[in-house]
Amino acid sequence: MKFDPSPTAIWKKYERDRDYKRSIGLYDRVRRNEAFYLGRQWEGLRVQSLDPLIFNVLRRCVNLFVSMLVSDDVAVRAQPFDMDKDGRQTAHVLERAFASAIERSGVKALGRPLLKNACVDGDACFYMHFDPALETGQAVKGDIAVELIDSTNICFGNAACDEVQRQPYIIIAMRRDADEVRQEARANGISASDAEAIRPDDVGEYHRYRTSSDSDRVTVLLHMRRTENGIAFCKTTRNAVVMREKVLPYRLYPVTHLCWNRVRGSCHGESPLTEAIPNQIAINKLYSMYVQCIKQVAFPKIVYDMTRFPNGWSNDVGKAIGMRGNPNDAIAAAFRAPDISAQVLQLLKQMMTDTAELMGASEAALGTVNPDNTSAIIAVQNATAAPLELTKMEFYRFTEDWARVFLDLMGAHYGVRTLVLPNEDGDEPEKCTFDFSALAGQDMRLQVDVGAASYWSETMQTMTNDHLLESGVISDPLVYLENVPDYQVRGKHDLLHALRVQRQQQKEANSNAENSNES
Repeated sequence: MKFDPSPTAIWKKYERDRDYKRSIGLYDRVRRNEAFYLGRQWEGLRVQSLDPLIFNVLRRCVNLFVSMLVSDDVAVRAQPFDMDKDGRQTAHVLERAFASAIERSGVKALGRPLLKNACVDGDACFYMHFDPALETGQAVKGDIAVELIDSTNICFGNAACDEVQRQPYIIIAMRRDADEVRQEARANGISASDAEAIRPDDVGEYHRYRTSSDSDRVTVLLHMRRTENGIAFCKTTRNAVVMREKVLPYRLYPVTHLCWNRVRGSCHGESPLTEAIPNQIAINKLYSMYVQCIKQVAFPKIVYDMTRFPNGWSNDVGKAIGMRGNPNDAIAAAFRAPDISAQVLQLLKQMMTDTAELMGASEAALGTVNPDNTSAIIAVQNATAAPLELTKMEFYRFTEDWARVFLDLMGAHYGVRTLVLPNEDGDEPEKCTFDFSALAGQDMRLQVDVGAASYWSETMQTMTNDHLLESGVISDPLVYLENVPDYQVRGKHDLLHALRVQRQQQKEANSNAENSNES
């Protein structure tokens, strides 16, 4: 079917996706889950007879899940399949380029809010693009920028599939200042009269919470689709064009998608908070009633004869109480209601414990048990973390996806850049220029290590080298040092250079000794 780039046609696609989100209750579910996570659990209720207490079990579980999954230790190694001299240089260049792009884009720091959004909302996305204004410390400007996209703002062409690269098209909705959008439209070659057609519109269900300045904002739709020559992008509002369609030589959509719990036949995932919210409501209600009951019956009440105290009873300290009749007669008595059942508090504690454990957060994982048996606690913690392994593998897959998108964007935008690489002979690091456009269309062997996997693989490499040295398989110290990761030996390249100089001096000394003996 022929693509219609008009704003009306793209807006119809956007509205069709919003209808789908409403049909599955996504907007209401996301808004409710976010409110319960933040502690707004009595929002919209007018409670007069109870003190609305909040015992937020859900937030503690979410924070535990995010802390167990997130990692700032991401190592990316890309290598050509032909590892000759040029291939080794390309591998070194890509290693440095990935480290620089990851640090400058802040993608590792964005992993924390991404996991939180995925856990609370059910899924979340990264959108990557090339920002030509970013400073790189070189004459050439521009680098990769990463944005976090909420699940309510991403529209997949095929709502029954959650795989990004199989989508016929993708739409990302953004709320931006109307004046800023008009300025961007004029910079993209849109006439002034057409740019003036960009007007603020209603927020609809785009934002979870309205802001006071939202009346000056407009919804901008970034539409991307796959073509024979790459990925085609265009930007529109409801009635105006912000950027005409242009094709960039990408092989992949610059979008990565993470589902917390996959739902069959849907592009959106399911949050673990959704099924636990009724438990949280019951805990809050029961705790509030428990405290209210204690306030009413815990303190003794005075029962007196109203006919003898015309002015009523007073509990003021030292105040005289007037009465009729003989004050020595028993005219008042203290009354205490029966104590509240201990089963209520036991039920509350059991509900809180069961809710956390069913979500995957045991007392051992939360650190609320006494460390009497350390080995047993560690075993319980490992068993508790086992259900999160599926989500952890999904997060690792997500990390590998954005690493491949990074490589795709480097080949399309970086051009010729200068990098500082270590010398293979152990000399001082040297500068070299590399044309990243040569990467376009090439297949690379990509290895992404996340979190403990990165540390584990480098540690295992060092241990393997130690065993090979002890067993005599490796006898040359230079070969041993070359295979040790750089960060594990401080000044590794200086040490390699010193060993090579020492070996060369030893060879010259032996050669001079042989010549003197012959003479």
